[in-house]
Amino acid sequence: MKTKNLTMTVKWLPVTSFLIGFYSMACNGPAQEVRAIVLADEVRLPPTDTMIAGGDTIHTDLVASWNAFTAFDGRYAMEANLLDAEPLKSRFNSLLGKARRTFMERFNVTPPIEVENQILFNEGYMPGKSGFDEAAIAIDMDRDILYIGCTINGNLMLFSEKGDTDYPEKFLLWMQKFDK
Repeated sequence: MKTKNLTMTVKWLPVTSFLIGFYSMACNGPAQEVRAIVLADEVRLPPTDTMIAGGDTIHTDLVASWNAFTAFDGRYAMEANLLDAEPLKSRFNSLLGKARRTFMERFNVTPPIEVENQILFNEGYMPGKSGFDEAAIAIDMDRDILYIGCTINGNLMLFSEKGDTDYPEKFLLWMQKFDK
């Protein structure tokens, strides 16, 4: 009986050593090294929340914190450095890309920022070009989505994260000014 057990153990020894070698190689392979390099390149991470309320369920996903943005209510965008505050700055630049310059030219004259029902909204225009060359930004802080719009000679260009088209009400009202 002992000989039979010893024979079975010897038969499974090469298979076991192969599996252990395979798993140790997979866990320490080049993919893991690349991941470590990517994480090391991150210099400064924005503050984060881990709780997102979703109906009757709370999802624990790591998302950028918009809590500080509620303090911008009633302040002017340039005075508050709205577009330089993280997490907006990096996501704004990523979403607009080359269109950032066009937006910035049009976001020159602005009213105070409005924050209502966890929606931040602000609009602006080029001096002397109200109604033709305008820009607007809306942040749905509950859903963690950024919406940006700008017009060139009255023609509307829209940008939104995740391809979302469920625009906040104030953003929709701003868009309606350019319906032809």
